[in-house]
Amino acid sequence: MKSDFTNNMTHELKTPLAVAYSAIDTLLNFKQGENRDKRNQYLQICIEQLSHLSGLVEQILYVSMERTKKITLNKETVELKPFIAQIAGNHTLKANKPVDIHIDIQPETLSVHADATHLNNIINNLIDNAVKYATSEEAVEITVASYMEKEFCILSVKDNGMGISPENQKLIFDRFYRVPQGNLHDIKGFGLGLSYVKSIVERHGGCITVKSALHKGAEFIIKIPQR
Repeated sequence: MKSDFTNNMTHELKTPLAVAYSAIDTLLNFKQGENRDKRNQYLQICIEQLSHLSGLVEQILYVSMERTKKITLNKETVELKPFIAQIAGNHTLKANKPVDIHIDIQPETLSVHADATHLNNIINNLIDNAVKYATSEEAVEITVASYMEKEFCILSVKDNGMGISPENQKLIFDRFYRVPQGNLHDIKGFGLGLSYVKSIVERHGGCITVKSALHKGAEFIIKIPQR
C-alpha cells in the first residue's frame, strides 16, 4: 500500500508541475507573452495548476494532521455562484476532453459559512473525479446544483460517467481505496480524495452521500450547515 501510494503521489505531484513549467517555458522562449490573449491563457493555466498542486499537498498534510487532531477550520462567508464558477472554469480549461459544466445555484446569492480553502478542495475533488472517470467517447456533462433546505446548504455534483457499483459505493470513502479499473491503469490518484472530502464535510457538521449505478453516472450530495 505504501509503495502504491508513493508511486501515485509522485505522478500526481509531477503532473501539475510539468504543465506549469511548460506554460512558463512557452511564455519565455516562444514569444507567446507578446500576444495578450495567449499570455493570459498560459498564466491562467499556471495559476490553475499551482492551485491543483496546493490542493494535493493539502490532502497529504491533512492525513498527517488528522492523526494529531490539529485541523482548524477558518470559516468565512463564501458566495457559492462565483466561487464554483471559477473552479468549473479551470476544469473546462485544462480538460483533455469536451466538458460541459452546468451550474445552478438557487437563490443566486446563496452563500455558506465554511473554510474556503477546504471547500475549494472538496468541489475540485468531485469535479475532477467526474472528468477523470467519464468515458472518452462522450462529452462530460456535470451539473453543480446548490440550494437551501432548512438550515442546511445542499451541494450536488452529478455526472454522466461510468458510475459506481453498489459494492464499491460502500468503500469509496475509505482512505487509500480506489475503484478497480480492471486492466486499465490510466487513471491516477492517491485514493485520498473522497476520504478527505467526507472528513472535511463532517468537520463542518455535515454529511455526504452518493447515488449511482454502473454506466449511469454518479451524484455526490453534500449537506453543510448554513452556520
